[in-house]
Amino acid sequence: MAELQMLLEEEIPAGRRALLDSFTNLERVAEYCESNYVQSADKVRALEETKSYTTQSLASVAYLINTLANNVLQMLDIQASQLRRMESSVNHISQTVDIHKEKVARREIGILTTNKNTARSHKIIAPANLERPVRYIRKPIDYGVLDDTGHGVKVGGGLSRSNPPTQKPPSPPRAGKGILGCNSPYRTLEPVRPPVVPNDYASSPTRNNTGAGQLPSPVRTATLNQRPRTHPSSSSRSSSRENSGSGSVGVPIAVPTPSPPSTFPVTDTPPPSQPSETHSGPDDSLPTPKPSEDGHVEDDSKVVEYSDPYAEEDPPWAPRNYLEKVVAVYDYTADKEDELSFQEGAIIYVVKKNEDGWFEGVMNATTGLFPGNYVESIMHYAD
Repeated sequence: MAELQMLLEEEIPAGRRALLDSFTNLERVAEYCESNYVQSADKVRALEETKSYTTQSLASVAYLINTLANNVLQMLDIQASQLRRMESSVNHISQTVDIHKEKVARREIGILTTNKNTARSHKIIAPANLERPVRYIRKPIDYGVLDDTGHGVKVGGGLSRSNPPTQKPPSPPRAGKGILGCNSPYRTLEPVRPPVVPNDYASSPTRNNTGAGQLPSPVRTATLNQRPRTHPSSSSRSSSRENSGSGSVGVPIAVPTPSPPSTFPVTDTPPPSQPSETHSGPDDSLPTPKPSEDGHVEDDSKVVEYSDPYAEEDPPWAPRNYLEKVVAVYDYTADKEDELSFQEGAIIYVVKKNEDGWFEGVMNATTGLFPGNYVESIMHYAD
């Protein structure tokens, strides 16, 4: 503050006075130089003297102006710093006033409120009697508990020979009725009737002696797995249909089929290629005997004579008319009274096939039901 006062009262006025005195002196120097140049005989000397006075006057005036300008700038800097200090003081005062107003407002709000006494207690209270720890008991995991739950995905592929099937087909319907009602939107389709075997058909090698004048019955193509495809209304029917379709795939030997009549012409063209044994369906049929090189069909008895353990004569208890002859590939124990129990390798004569995957057959003079995916077909040629 003292420095600013000294500048305003002493140094700046003194600089102004020095500039005014310099102005007066410059006028007198100019008059002298003019008269001296006019009156002097030596013009060159007079000109040099005039230049010297002019340079000295300009330096003096520049110095005075610089001194006065520095004093003015110093005065402005001091005033600017004072303004900043004043602004900071004003802001501090404003904040102090705001704090005071906040305190007053909170005090007024506190007057309108009421005190509330809160009882402080522990949030977690330890039990008086400690619970006895429960002993851990390991329960085995049943991986098949959810097998029949949800929408199953039909997995294709042949039946594994290493392990028996884990599921049986559902229980067969009684009195020829389906599993679902007729009004159900997911009822099974009507099955296709299997081919009817003629009454005069010779099903065993002992009945192959036909008269020479009598023509043999026409060739009958035994159909394999002729079961209609049904809608996947439930996972159980889907699994049983899949098991029955894949379980019947095996090595077909032969079905008793009479030789073709001699009245039909024999061609040298080979028969059409048969479908693969791994694919089974309503359209699959058994392969026919391959013709010999001379165009005639080989003797059926020769086919039977090779190592075929199932080509022997049918036992006395075998039914006269049956659909096919099957062999058990897995052991099965009956769950109900009307079912058959058998071991692996047992021979069963199928007399009826249900659309739910269960077959009705005869084994050891006993008629009963059994799952179709536990057996495979046996087919052989006989005279």
